[in-house]
Amino acid sequence: MANSAIDIPFYVAKDGSPLIESAGEMGFDSLQTIGGTDKIVSAPVISEIGGGWYKFSVAFGTAPFDEGDLVGAIDADKNGNNLLAPAERFIPVEVRVDFYGLMRSVYLMTQNKLNGNMEIKNANGNTILKLNVNDNASEVERTPE
Repeated sequence: MANSAIDIPFYVAKDGSPLIESAGEMGFDSLQTIGGTDKIVSAPVISEIGGGWYKFSVAFGTAPFDEGDLVGAIDADKNGNNLLAPAERFIPVEVRVDFYGLMRSVYLMTQNKLNGNMEIKNANGNTILKLNVNDNASEVERTPE
């Protein structure tokens, strides 16, 4: 079972007003793990939510979110057609596995007493994140399924 995708929203303004209908003009300028591994080749697609809001989606355990937390910058004017000022053009973004952890406040989380495996489930009871706990002689390691 793969982990569910999470949406990462961000806002773009032009001269103080919401930039609309410009998802096609946006792309990742950079995307990497916090350890420095370049993930730009697997950068997700950007889509419009509305009113200047846009989003991209990633799922923990799948590229580009397969080697830990991500940082990057979105170029909101990659072709120069939006005529954005430099301060408006580049949008810093981050994706962290603990974004899923925030879901524990509103969704059910279960933990197996025998092996420690944890699951966060949505309102329909479907697992959206599963962390397996592997116990060995020197450490307890949590890995996505």
